[in-house]
This record gives sequence, structure tokens and C-alpha cells, in this order.
Amino acid sequence: MGILFLLGVVVTAMARRAHGSAALIGMGGCILLLLGLAFDGFRSFVLYPQMGTSLGIETVTITNLVSLLFNAGGTALLIWAVVARRNPRRPAQPPQGPGWPQQPPYPQQPYPQQQPGWQNPQQPPYGQGQS
Repeated sequence: MGILFLLGVVVTAMARRAHGSAALIGMGGCILLLLGLAFDGFRSFVLYPQMGTSLGIETVTITNLVSLLFNAGGTALLIWAVVARRNPRRPAQPPQGPGWPQQPPYPQQPYPQQQPGWQNPQQPPYGQGQS
């Protein structure tokens, strides 16, 4: 699981430019899950051997609660990253300022566009059709 979460951190760091804040949220989720995994390992190898001798039920409850918070928080951040709004890619803008031609904020069309399928009525040639 640790390798999977480390790979998730690397992949989201590489996708930061393309996905913006969603990648950062996903990276935070992977880091939180990695911390939870480290805490569970610490709990298994350091705290559990001492549980029978000096640690009471309160310590077990607190460590389980901390582990739950790490796992639930990391999973919630990953779900949030999936549904987070991505920044749309913007086309490169030419430099603006004095000396550069100013571009309008929207493309202007010199003539109105016709709707698809619409044809102009045919005009009779000059000199015909007149009496």
C-alpha cells in the first residue's frame, strides 16, 4: 500500500499543471493515507507489544480513532479530487500593452453567419423579369 500511495503522490505531482487544484487535493489525500499507513505500522510494532503490560483500553481506543481519521480523511480528499473542478486550458495570449495591437475579447465576424441548411433566394438576372 505504501508503494501505491507514493506512486499516487508522484502521479498527482506530475499532473498538477494539467489538473490544477484537483491534483493538489489528490496529492494531499495520498499523503494523508501514507501517514495513516505509517501510523498503523508504528502502532503495530511499537504500541501493540506494550498493550498487555502498561497501556489501557483508552490508548487502544485513541489509536484506533487516530487511524480512522487518517484513513477517512485521505479517502475523502481523494473523492474530492475526483469531483473537483479542473482549470480549463487557456490558449496562449499574445503580449498586450503599448506598441502591441489590442485584440478584442471575442472573435468578431464581419458578416452574420447563416444557419445551416438556409439558402438565399435566387435573384433573377438583370433585365429579365421586368416588363
